[in-house]
Amino acid sequence: MADFMPEELEAFLSKTDFDFSKVSDWEEFLAERAVGGTGRDADGIQLRDIKNYAVGTATVITRGETVTAQFNVRTLGSGLALPPGVLYVYHSNANRQKQVSSFYVGPPGSSATYRLEVGNGGRAGEESWGALYYIVIKSGNLPGQGLAEMIGKRSLRKAIKGTSWLMRRGFRLLSMGEAGYDVTVQIGNGPITRDYMMQEIISDELYDKLKKIASNAWDAIAK
Repeated sequence: MADFMPEELEAFLSKTDFDFSKVSDWEEFLAERAVGGTGRDADGIQLRDIKNYAVGTATVITRGETVTAQFNVRTLGSGLALPPGVLYVYHSNANRQKQVSSFYVGPPGSSATYRLEVGNGGRAGEESWGALYYIVIKSGNLPGQGLAEMIGKRSLRKAIKGTSWLMRRGFRLLSMGEAGYDVTVQIGNGPITRDYMMQEIISDELYDKLKKIASNAWDAIAK
């Protein structure tokens, strides 16, 4: 593939997904996409930068000890079983360290509940504020799956789609994590919330860069 793929396209395909099972990938994701972050393309444009990840966030308030976070994951649609996948939660623990907790999501039920202790304890009686982040990813979209296929022209064609629809409709964002699941969160005795998902539109400057990459990719595939 390197024989016909320009250098910028190699860089584009160098990082295909964020691996939400790793603290380091959560840190990279939040550094780029959280409010006030550096932006999707802060370290160059990669395939993962054009994907929307349905990451939710919830506020965690502790008073000297950890608090229980309860997640309810339901399928979208009536009577449908949960698609197989994994719920990842990025949070602080009692030792004030960041960690990722993961839970299998799947059939035969249409809903499932998961609980874990979150938030650093802090001083007794002293209120401490923080946040946790979460995402549910279908099994077929888990990091590493299909990576070998990404090395071929067919998968490159699927990833880029060519310039015709790009010019006609704009760069269609690939979507991961949100399809098939509805998640609500309760922190301690607080209200049950369906918090906002962290999404961010692509800037005009990044869009122009992506058009150039797509054009070069299509030229490479056509050879």
